Amino acid sequence: MAIAYAAVGARQLSLLDLAGGSEEQVGLSIGVEELAEDGRLVYAGDGDRTLEIVDTGVWTVDHTDHVHYYRAAARTVGAVALDARVVSVVGAEAHTAIGTADGRVTVLDRRKLEGGAVSEVVTVDSGSSTGLAVPYGETLLVAVGDEKGRPASRIVAMGYDGRETGALRVPCVAPRGAAVLRGGVVIACEDSVVRIKGDTSEVLESEVGPVAGTGFGYRPRSNEAAVGDGRGVWSVNASKVTLRHVPANGRELVAAVSPADGRTVLALDDDGTLISYDLTTGRAIAEAPLRAATVTLDVNRAYVTQPEAQAIVEVDYQDRLRTARTFPASQRPDLAVEVGR
Repeated sequence: MAIAYAAVGARQLSLLDLAGGSEEQVGLSIGVEELAEDGRLVYAGDGDRTLEIVDTGVWTVDHTDHVHYYRAAARTVGAVALDARVVSVVGAEAHTAIGTADGRVTVLDRRKLEGGAVSEVVTVDSGSSTGLAVPYGETLLVAVGDEKGRPASRIVAMGYDGRETGALRVPCVAPRGAAVLRGGVVIACEDSVVRIKGDTSEVLESEVGPVAGTGFGYRPRSNEAAVGDGRGVWSVNASKVTLRHVPANGRELVAAVSPADGRTVLALDDDGTLISYDLTTGRAIAEAPLRAATVTLDVNRAYVTQPEAQAIVEVDYQDRLRTARTFPASQRPDLAVEVGR
């Protein structure tokens, strides 16, 4: 496993090996403003219309009852220039979907990206400004609308030829993030979270108003994901098809992530404090004032970045947020994602 990180505006992606603490650098052709990942590939955005794709060379293959870990040389695959600002990137299995603010979704062959080549499969016009699409097995789940320049109003299933299959049409006003979990895909909508599994869907209504738009935080190959803002944390379980809310109690939460233990959820507030909440009572179990900017986690540890201290901190979230290790960073870790999980 590794942490891929960069300073805002840097033309370099740093890869920190979490096993031994060694680090390597991958040069970029753009100044990076945003990072996304799909487990192996990192998508570095310039904050506008260009994505540079980096193969980090670390990944996990899930065989359900066990997993295999792989390692190869890290390298940049190349840059993709779009016609409008990039608003979403979701890579899963054989495809990567890139959504832009003009409502177009560009689908790339993810297997060819792993081989070092950029190959477009199809481009879809969603008819909205949302630009969200999720590769899911043999279908592409696309947020579509009826009026150009307006947010999407529903999720439909399309084939990779860009045509609707007719198998799925579920209401979802103003989608704002998705997660591919073991128990299906979850998509955050304005006042609900939609769970899609196969050709079936469930709409989980939010009891406290609009769902946060900060993006889901979750552990790969798990069934739980979380998203948070000033109102609190929404925690969804894709297998049990449940949605729970933990109030923020006056704190401005900028990120949330689920350990997938059914009991707790982690959140990061705007002061950089990491908080562990009890999902049942909403009580804060532990807090760590780390002055952190980002948080991610795997099956045993959470990782937070400290830009001012130029460090990455490993946290044992099962032991009251105890600091386990601290890694010095070669550049400010303003942006960070975890790969190889």
